[in-house]
Formats: sequence, C-alpha cells, structure tokens
Amino acid sequence: MTIQKGLVYVFTGNGKGKTSAALGVGVRAALSGMTVVMVCWYKSRDWDVSEYRLADQFPNFKVFPMGVGFRITNYESGIMNQRGRQIKTAPIAGGGVVVDRAGENEHKKAAKAALRKAKELVGQVDMLILDEVNNAVSDGLIDLSALIDLISDREKTHLVLTGRGAHPKIVELADLVTEMRKIKHPYDRGRKAVKGLDF
Repeated sequence: MTIQKGLVYVFTGNGKGKTSAALGVGVRAALSGMTVVMVCWYKSRDWDVSEYRLADQFPNFKVFPMGVGFRITNYESGIMNQRGRQIKTAPIAGGGVVVDRAGENEHKKAAKAALRKAKELVGQVDMLILDEVNNAVSDGLIDLSALIDLISDREKTHLVLTGRGAHPKIVELADLVTEMRKIKHPYDRGRKAVKGLDF
C-alpha cells in the first residue's frame, strides 16, 4: 500500500503574516485532532512569544524554539561584551534597535539543531511547521539540499514552511505557495510589535 504524501505549504514574501498564517493552519489542524509541531529556526526559547503557550490549550500542538535570536548581517555597530564577543546592533523604524548577541557559529549550530529536530519529527507527526526555514536557507545556515531531502522524506506529514525568500526549488516542490506582500506596516510609522498581534 502506498502512503499518500503530505502536502507542502509555503508562506513567503516580504509582508507580515507568514508565521501567523502557518499558526492558523496549525491551530485548524490541531482542532481537527491532528498532531502538530512547530520548529522555529530563529526564535529563542528566552523570548516571550505567545505561540510558546499553544500546548497549554492544545496538547497536540507543540512548539520547539531552537534559535538564538536575531541574526544581523548588515549591522550599524558592533560592541564587545565582557566575554570578548561582538554584539551587533541595527536600527529599526521608530528609533528602536535590534540586537544580535550570538556569533555566526552559534547561529549555524542552532540552525543545524533545528534541522535535526525536524528530521526526527517528519513522518511521525501529522503536520510539521518549519518556521523561518526559508530564511535559514537564504542566510546559509542550512543547505538547500538538506531542506529538499526533508521535503522528499515527509511521508504522510504535511509541511508548512515560512520565511522570506523561498528558494525557487522549494517553490517548485510545494503544493501551495502564498507570497505576502507589504503594502503598509505599522513599523514604518515607528509602531513597535504588539503582543497578541505580532508575537
């Protein structure tokens, strides 16, 4: 008997709503009784992110934040902390600042750990959300070939991939691709992210 492979959804683009859309699909799946797991490539377990509490409401929806925080490559300034590590900063609209406290090796190590976690889960759960995995590929933190292998090995698991800049090969492999396009964003007026709406 052949197993019908799960579907592959991709939410990409420069507009807001990629992770939010994936969470909506995940909640719908959890409400239908499916087991859902979200693996996050950049979000740190130290962050106060609302989706980390999904398991409190849905025991069949688990979230694994595997990242070490923001990764900044085009930073405005870098300062050294007490341990001799460079802390990078970049300005955002409204006078805010994004801080990258992790080194490049830490980002790569975290991304590879997220990939290992996803490989453990694929074929074992009904839906696997790979949050910001497209960014991890375009940032060079994981190889495109590793993501293609994961998609090929999905068996019955439905995959939902998020993040900007989905690679054309991933777009080709996907069953559904939605590109979020920014028309307006509160950040542009200096409004910071709102808990419950943005995180």
